[in-house]
Amino acid sequence: MTHHFVSGEGALWAQRDGPNTVPVYLGCHQLGDVDQPEGDVELIYCPDATGPSRFKTVGSLQGAAGAITTSVTTDITDELDELERTKCPFTLFVHMSKSGRKDVFTNFDRTYVFVNVRITSRGLTNLTARTPDDNARAEQTFDLSAEELLRLITPTITGQSNSETMAANDITFCNEETCRTSEDPASDICQTGFIACDSALASPSASANVLKTTNGGTWTATAADPFGVQEGISGVECFALSRDETRVLASRGSPVHLEPAQVAYSDDSGANWTIVNVGSVNFSYIATGQSMFAFDRNNIYVGLTNGYIYKSVDAGLSYTAVESATIHAGIWNAIHFADDNVGYAVGAANVVAKTLDAGVSWSSVTGPTAEAGNAAVTVFVQDRNRVWVGYDSGTLYYTLNGGSTWTERAFSGSGVGQVRDIRFFNDSLGFMAVNNASPIGTIHWSIDGGYTWSALTTPTNTGLNRLYICDQWTFFTCGEVQASIAFIAKGAI
Repeated sequence: MTHHFVSGEGALWAQRDGPNTVPVYLGCHQLGDVDQPEGDVELIYCPDATGPSRFKTVGSLQGAAGAITTSVTTDITDELDELERTKCPFTLFVHMSKSGRKDVFTNFDRTYVFVNVRITSRGLTNLTARTPDDNARAEQTFDLSAEELLRLITPTITGQSNSETMAANDITFCNEETCRTSEDPASDICQTGFIACDSALASPSASANVLKTTNGGTWTATAADPFGVQEGISGVECFALSRDETRVLASRGSPVHLEPAQVAYSDDSGANWTIVNVGSVNFSYIATGQSMFAFDRNNIYVGLTNGYIYKSVDAGLSYTAVESATIHAGIWNAIHFADDNVGYAVGAANVVAKTLDAGVSWSSVTGPTAEAGNAAVTVFVQDRNRVWVGYDSGTLYYTLNGGSTWTERAFSGSGVGQVRDIRFFNDSLGFMAVNNASPIGTIHWSIDGGYTWSALTTPTNTGLNRLYICDQWTFFTCGEVQASIAFIAKGAI
């Protein structure tokens, strides 16, 4: 039965110091009306030939969205209020809960997350009274302006049926959300996607599949396979070549005796593939789905098992070494870029490296001391200073200063298994795939920038490999074989 919330079921919380800091409960505070302007619509007219002084609408355009505005009112007490102390942008939460305590941050059935909030005006009311009739509650008001508003409830994760009998190693989607136009129909986000799969090593004639969907739910193998028999596929990426062309890249995830590392690309959704060598060292390969990262067609990075990192600036047609195993000679497990200049790479034995110049130069970063000897499995870069790294020890770390110091962020189940993947939609909303020692995988999510992580009910599986975030309401994950088929699941609100 649908629950209709009332204002008394809401609670205010604030992260005065921004994402990934402790949220503070604002008990005796009232939120005013929220205005979220989406941009005014202006009609475009042309003369109507049917008569004088007649015009017809031939189109329209929408202006830029405005700032989200609201206000908070609270009593004036003998102590400074949290918002009185606030000078910098912060995060504000409105938790709506049907039951339970309001002062427990994770207790909500629905929440609104105001991102990058600034106080634009501070007001004071009823500071003095001249007569008994004037005696009233002394209050202060804070007018607020926010850049973004997330409307969230706890996601539900549902497995997707398929006929693939090998593990799903990586997942990506190519299309963006579009509205209907006179030329094209409307399209939801995450409709066209691809999955990289393992090969059947026991079969001398089987080659690994790339799976494709055109509706975000039905997965079938592409018409052709990119690599030879018994050659697994570790990763898959896609990017736009032009308005109507999309290129799909697949990386070979197993060694071949007399061949160097390889990727394959397809411009026809997998009907045909062209193989490209990456480097010239035989028996090297791309170990994981996160070892290849495509920021766009001109910034594609591939980390190999021999310590080399290669870059392509021509949509994957050729690759040039930008790190020649000088930092380490082992496996690069993951590469991620925040923009076209700032990127980090992580690998075996707690190796962390960064570039601030689009891969021209790389420097070694000292990883967390406690993880010496452990492999860094996944990395997510928010900007040049804020980076998250997950380890094969089941631990999660972040840095706020580009790796000069690291802080562990504990979560339920941390310290066991592996943190397989971590992705953020924005500075507040993040998702993490964690495998325990069995391994059984669980998706965790955070709405406060990684300070608090909550486990989501995840379908039965034997290990997760990858995450893909579509928008604030939708994500996908994939993993090892469960009940004889590859594990593929969709999380949605």
